Amino acid sequence: MAGRKRRVLITGVSRWWGALLAQRLIQDEGIAEVIGVDTEDPHYDLGDADFLKVDVRHSLIGKLVRSVGIDTVVHTDTTIDSFSDDARTAHETNVVGTLNLLAGCAGDDSPVRRLVLKSSAHVYGSRHDLPMHVREDYRLASSSPHPFVRDIVEVESNFFDFAIRNPKAETVVLRFANSLNADEPAPLARYFDLPVVPTVLGFDPVLQLVHRDDCIEALRKATHGGGSGAYNIAGEHPLPLSVLLSEVGKVPAPVLPPAGLGLVSAALKAMNVAFLSPQLIDLLRWGRTVSTAKAAAELDFRAARDTLTALDDYIQQRRVLDFLPSHRAYQYDRELEEYIHARRTRQAQEEAASKVVAPAGGAAGSSGSPPRRRR
Repeated sequence: MAGRKRRVLITGVSRWWGALLAQRLIQDEGIAEVIGVDTEDPHYDLGDADFLKVDVRHSLIGKLVRSVGIDTVVHTDTTIDSFSDDARTAHETNVVGTLNLLAGCAGDDSPVRRLVLKSSAHVYGSRHDLPMHVREDYRLASSSPHPFVRDIVEVESNFFDFAIRNPKAETVVLRFANSLNADEPAPLARYFDLPVVPTVLGFDPVLQLVHRDDCIEALRKATHGGGSGAYNIAGEHPLPLSVLLSEVGKVPAPVLPPAGLGLVSAALKAMNVAFLSPQLIDLLRWGRTVSTAKAAAELDFRAARDTLTALDDYIQQRRVLDFLPSHRAYQYDRELEEYIHARRTRQAQEEAASKVVAPAGGAAGSSGSPPRRRR
């Protein structure tokens, strides 16, 4: 790929992961084209990136990849902690969707040379025997009691199987710690919104978080190149939950029982606190920290914000957003976006034409023959 601009396909652009990455990549010199796909309209302005309403669970991805000449695919349409998706819906998106995406990218005639997967540090699980600073070669929680976790482990396994069968394509898996985005908070982020934060009785887990902007930068780095394989992405300096809550002015309430996760989850759902899924309750009991040395060495990525800074920035932004109820007023309209893209293309062509200076005397060449027209 040296010296050649990339054509990038991003899945899941209706959510912030894919949309903000599209915004960022379209500004890079090494990117020729960005196409975003999703089953829903984007909630963010994708700028000069194109959007197609396509379901990755269908076979159209292969046709799109070959007809456009996509060489890089970034798969952000995965979920592990969701407010709305049940286990069956998540399995369809995570496992079935990823399998069909990989099938569309496979084969000797495929132009795809790099695939990037948004995964999660939840693949390691959260247990009492989990070591500190887990490295990428640690065994994954394939037998986890939580279906969301098992699905993401299976997705990773499918990605690595694809790499073995398609050696021309580099495969990158980014295992993100729990992310913090004030505009579109994940379940654990919403947990930190509470003024009185429920914690597990008798436990003070060490947590590691990552800021939204660092997530997008890690995806950008992985898109452009570097190593292949799995990489942990997280903020440095993990801290005990009690310290994090104290530093951002929250009051801990040790009221969650340490046993009976199923009953706890059901009770929280009945109290409309459904964002504490079973795998998150495990995290709030045992904690988890990951090593980021491999990402620093091979992807040249290190989070700009440590865990406490990421959480503090999230809390501050959430307080500001309380006074901006219409901060996400963007609404996608296909005709308007097509008109804007066409206008930008015409303007770029006019600017390029105005910079062309005709040779002296109007001669097109030494032979005097007219210039050859280019398409």
